[in-house]
Amino acid sequence: MGGFPARSHVISGLSVMSPLHLSIVDVRAEELEANNSENKGGSWAGENGPVLHFVEGIPGFPSARHFVVVPLPPDLEPFCRIRCLDVSGLEFVVVPPGLLFDNYKVEVEDEEVERLGLTTEEDAVVLVIVTLARLPAVPTVNLLGPLVINKRTMTAAQVIQHTSGYGVSVPIPMSSVESAL
Repeated sequence: MGGFPARSHVISGLSVMSPLHLSIVDVRAEELEANNSENKGGSWAGENGPVLHFVEGIPGFPSARHFVVVPLPPDLEPFCRIRCLDVSGLEFVVVPPGLLFDNYKVEVEDEEVERLGLTTEEDAVVLVIVTLARLPAVPTVNLLGPLVINKRTMTAAQVIQHTSGYGVSVPIPMSSVESAL
């Protein structure tokens, strides 16, 4: 696939499913070290995995800028956690949205594409934050504020989808979870 067209850029939630699995959850330390020169001096590996760098923090958590990706037990893949290295006790469960919502698309404006250093759609990994609730409530995901990650540099941002009609608390279709696990 070629580069992005001008203006805003659409990233499919489904098309970034495999890069997440290959580039974040299952990345080996030697692969991270080999790619470290591309990271412009940033940190790639934390105690358990790669470190995502949110240049501007996450809305509501401005000082939370560095998160290590932590796999969950194999029976819970493709869900994983991101644990903040800056704020003790802050972590989120995340998942690639394309596994749960077939037609989910993320629109990324030129300014954000440049800030993240994205040159093609294949550079991007999209995750959404999962909110777990006590049973019988259904877990939800934030489709309004997906996390967009440059898988080469691990630079990340929460990219709000202002005109999308997506919600911050969308119930996860349990049939999608069962087929994803």
